[in-house]
Amino acid sequence: MLNFKSKDKKELFMIAGGSRLGANIASFLSKNNKDVVIIDINKNAFKKLHPDYSGYSIAGDAVDIGALEEAGIERAYVLIASTDDDNTNIMISQIARILFDVPNVIARLYSTEMEEIASENDVKVIYPYKLSIETIEKILKERGCL
Repeated sequence: MLNFKSKDKKELFMIAGGSRLGANIASFLSKNNKDVVIIDINKNAFKKLHPDYSGYSIAGDAVDIGALEEAGIERAYVLIASTDDDNTNIMISQIARILFDVPNVIARLYSTEMEEIASENDVKVIYPYKLSIETIEKILKERGCL
């Protein structure tokens, strides 16, 4: 069993996927003294974590309920699904919301095809391409190009 700093239920930040995004979010939360666990099927993904990362790293498949339970999902206040696969992220999100009643679930999706599924399950979604477009438009406006 993992030994978290906080003894309060629902204080854990869980990151599913050790992508560059997942590792950076986990490192940021750890730096801010949060209970964090990152789970990835590939243990080499943890090399992306900041050297000062003080959370837990679990090598396992985040669509496996046993692996999620080992990682402490029952205590999760936030779950961020940040693998590089939309199907995996939406499945992890559904498991977190439906089976474990995680109150705050965020999924990174590349395609808008699963937006309805996410919405039905109260999963907040970020789309990297939309964020990039918005940022480029803002920069162009700030520089008087538009």
